[in-house]
Order: sequence, then structure tokens, then C-alpha cells
Amino acid sequence: MLDSQMKKILICAVPFSDNLGDGVIAASLAHIAGLKYPQARVEFLDIAGRLGFEEENLRGGGAFRLFAKLPSLIRSVIVFLYCLKGYFLGWRKNWKAAVDDADLIVIGGGQLFCDVALNFPAKLFLLSRLLRGKKVVILSVGVTAKWSFLGRFLVGRFLKNARPAFYATRDQESASNLHNYFRIPRSDIQVVPDPALICADAFSEELSPEKNWDIGICVSSLDALVMNSEYESSNSTQSAKFFATLAESLRAEGKRVLYFTNGASEDNKVLEEISSASDAPKSIFLVPRHPDELVALISACSCIVAHRLHANIVAYGLNIPSIGMNWDKKVESFFELTGRKRYLFDLSPRVEKLGTSVLGLLDDRHPDRKALDALRSQVVAGIHALI
Repeated sequence: MLDSQMKKILICAVPFSDNLGDGVIAASLAHIAGLKYPQARVEFLDIAGRLGFEEENLRGGGAFRLFAKLPSLIRSVIVFLYCLKGYFLGWRKNWKAAVDDADLIVIGGGQLFCDVALNFPAKLFLLSRLLRGKKVVILSVGVTAKWSFLGRFLVGRFLKNARPAFYATRDQESASNLHNYFRIPRSDIQVVPDPALICADAFSEELSPEKNWDIGICVSSLDALVMNSEYESSNSTQSAKFFATLAESLRAEGKRVLYFTNGASEDNKVLEEISSASDAPKSIFLVPRHPDELVALISACSCIVAHRLHANIVAYGLNIPSIGMNWDKKVESFFELTGRKRYLFDLSPRVEKLGTSVLGLLDDRHPDRKALDALRSQVVAGIHALI
């Protein structure tokens, strides 16, 4: 399509998720699209029905803990019925208005092709009912290898309805999964790394000029991570105790420590548990509310430690060293992509060993800027070729 004809690009994902890594992806995608089509409007459609940030959800509270204990089939039925209700009571009207005048529909990035209680399969299927006849591309998506029969069926219907013009996954593992589970010819699938790798450009005005903290610890609910994990044998531990012990060991070495989260409700709950304890460490606790705040606070750290994929991706994109902890194949794939598997630990490693590695990385950090620049160029060129 000629540049003069491209008036509106609609990015469909979960840009307003409380897990702000998704918002970083969306903003980065919009930035890249704007480089090619500076005159086009880039808008977002959140397939979870959100219209903005800070909308309430059930995760992190008692209802979520009860939901997590239900049999998988019952959880799937509840989620599917919830999506149907949302679609017919409001989502359909809003989505149709957003889709109708779009010249290009972008599905991506993030782990949209995954099946946790039919969550994304149901939403993608319902969205696809409105995409017939539109130009659709799939960009930089993650694709899991853990599928239920119904999940595969719904995503298969999404692909049949949407008829994407191009397919791009964010890593080789996802490309193989898209081919193996959904019969997309492997030759039709390109690999374009995560758009958040260019976050330094997309959020250039938000970057901190100072390193206010030596180490940022990204707090996560390990139970929630395990529930969403592709690994069958992941074992969690006491989240609050794990992170508090790590912070204390680093503070004992005289380091300035920041506790933060990616914004997810279940992670914020763990952070609150740490900060409200009677023996709470004398550290800073920050909860970002928007993607620019997440990028800004990571940019103010000399090093971070994180389970969350996009805390690690943002840090890498900002040329800040990070230690990752592995709970899902997508985390492992990113550290493989960047040649940094030596900095990837298990889900809940021994704090002594982890702390020693963090201190070593902090004292001897030599990020490979050439590798980062090459990946950034690959992201921009790959996306431009498909839109």
C-alpha cells in the first residue's frame, strides 16, 4: 500500500494491560509504524475490552486465588462465558468502530498465541468475526506449545476468519509452534524480535539521566508465573520471602536497592506484602502505573534482577545489564536470542548464588552494544517489510 493511502493503523493486543510490558510493546510498535507512515494515525484496540490503564481486575485478590484452584475445564468455561458476555454487551460495538476505518490491522506483539483457560483464544476468535475483508498482519507474537483442544480450535478459527497477509513470530521456537500446531507453512513465517527492543527510541523523553539505584529487583508472584508457565515441572516458592532475602543480601553489600513491579496486580500484592512487613527492608518500593513509568524507573537502575520477560527486554533495550530467572520458554528464548544464557537462573535460585552473580555483573558490566544495535535494526526492518 502506498504511503499516501495509509491513513490508520490499528494495533490489536493488550496495550492497556496492568502488566505494563504489553504497553511498552504497543508503544514501540506504534513508534516503528510511525517511522514508515508518519502521516498515518496509529491507534490501539485492547482485546481484553479495556479502554485505558488502571482498570480494575480480579488478579491479585482472593477471587483470583480461588479461580486458580478450580479445575482447568471449569476455569476455561468461566473465561469463555466472561468473554462472550463482554463481546455482546460492549466489546463488539467498540471493536467494530475501531476496525471499520482501519487500513491495516496489526495483531501483535506479546504472547498472544497462548492458552491459559482459553483467555486469548476466545478473545482472538471473537475479534476475528470483525476482521473479514480487512488487511491483517501478525507481528512479533509469541506462540506457546501448551494448547487445549478448544484453544487450538478457536485460534484456528481466528486464522481462518482473519486470513493474515503475513506472519511473524518473535523467536524461532514460536515459529515452530505456529507451524506445528496451526499448519502454517514454515516458509510463510518470518521471525522479527520483540518490538520493545527499540524502547529507548519510543520512550526517549522518559529516560532517567541519573542512575538512582544500583540494583532494581522486579518483584513477581511466583505462583502466578507457574500457573502461566509452559514448563510442566516449574516449582514456586514463597515470593515475598525470596525477594526480601535477596534485597537484604545486596543491601548488606552497601548497594542501593529498588523494589519495583511490572504493574501486574498479582505482583503488586507481593510487593505490598514485603513493604508492610514489620521487618520491612529500608528500600524504595515503586509501582509503575503506565508504560513510560516502567521504562523510566528501569533506566534509573545500573542493573536489574527479574523474572518478567519485558523487564529484561526493556533493560536490554536500554543497554542495562540484567539477571533473569527462568519460568517459561519465552524467557529462555530471549536470553538465547541475546546470547546471555549465562545470566539466566532457575525460577527460585539460591539467594547467595544469585546475589553473587548480581554483584559480579554490576562490577564488571560490558553490554554488547553491537549485538543490541543489530537486533534493533532487525526489528525495524522486519516490521517495515510487513506493514
